[in-house]
Amino acid sequence: MQSAPPHLLDMPSPRSVLMMSALCLNLLLLGCGQNESAPPATTPQTIELIPQDLVAVKAGNSVQKTAFTGTIRAVNQSSIQAQVTATATSVNAQVGQTVTKGQLLVRLNNQDNAARLAQARANLAATQAQANQARTMMQRKKRLLDQGFISQVEYEQSQVDYRAQLENVHAQQANVDIAEKADHDGIITSPMNGVITQRQVEPGQTVAVGQTLFEIVDPNQVEIQARVPSDMQASLRPGHRIEYRLQGNPDQLTAVISRVSPIADQASRQIEFFAAPNESISSLSIGSFVDGSILSSQQLSGQILPLDTIQNIQNQPFVWVIRQNKIKRVNIEILEQRYNDNIAVVRGLETGDQVSRIAFTEADLNKAVTLGSP
Repeated sequence: MQSAPPHLLDMPSPRSVLMMSALCLNLLLLGCGQNESAPPATTPQTIELIPQDLVAVKAGNSVQKTAFTGTIRAVNQSSIQAQVTATATSVNAQVGQTVTKGQLLVRLNNQDNAARLAQARANLAATQAQANQARTMMQRKKRLLDQGFISQVEYEQSQVDYRAQLENVHAQQANVDIAEKADHDGIITSPMNGVITQRQVEPGQTVAVGQTLFEIVDPNQVEIQARVPSDMQASLRPGHRIEYRLQGNPDQLTAVISRVSPIADQASRQIEFFAAPNESISSLSIGSFVDGSILSSQQLSGQILPLDTIQNIQNQPFVWVIRQNKIKRVNIEILEQRYNDNIAVVRGLETGDQVSRIAFTEADLNKAVTLGSP
């Protein structure tokens, strides 16, 4: 009996090969099952809101406004200046004091003007005496002419002398008037009823011609003085209403444009206008800063919604809305802001939109919305 060759003794049997193949296949399938990742967790695509989270869009109107800045000024005011160089002997008015027209404010002592007045009056008296003498001489020569003792030429010469003396009288009277005015300029009185707002003279002080002594305003009648660029002249019409606020006063006040400058300032290219306040303004507000708007007679149609629902209001305003049961981000145009009422008039929304009070993120866009119970 022959033995098998040695290389045949080392070969595995067909059964062993089959078993090893099955084992490898099982191991391979087990490894593939372990490498499979679990399916990702799905995020909910529906957001639930309550009725209080949404605001229905309503139609509304807005008035075009032109912003301006200005001040409060007195309609009647006066700056009193010295007309002569003199020394103040007495000052009879204080800042804040109410004065009446013609009331003495300050007395200036100018001895030179008093001396000139006395000299002018003396010269007037001398020329008047000479004129009287010339008239008497003319009348006497008239009688002599009638009696034939003098010639016609001599009488006419007396008439010329008399008329020359009359002209001298008129000239001296004018000098007296000038001197009286200069002397009277030393007595300064109030030109109007009002209140002293500035006093720049003290007793014993020497003042010069043109120097301001007092500032007087009438606090019973004030107005708004303001300017707007010339390209906004269409909004400047007498009778247009104004809404404004005074510096330090949170209340919103109203006024009406009373007059407008006919030309624009050549340097600033702005047009000046004045407005009469509808409410009583305290005299303490004279000189205060005013910030307001001119209301146009034209109205703009828009939608009304709460001011606090608008996002990024300073740059590119937008709101989150529910449109067709999905979240949308809608850019809007703000026509008017009413801070006291928390209301804005805007453009850009559609009928049926509901504005969300909740601020979403970009990841929430187009997600479905369901309305739950409040």
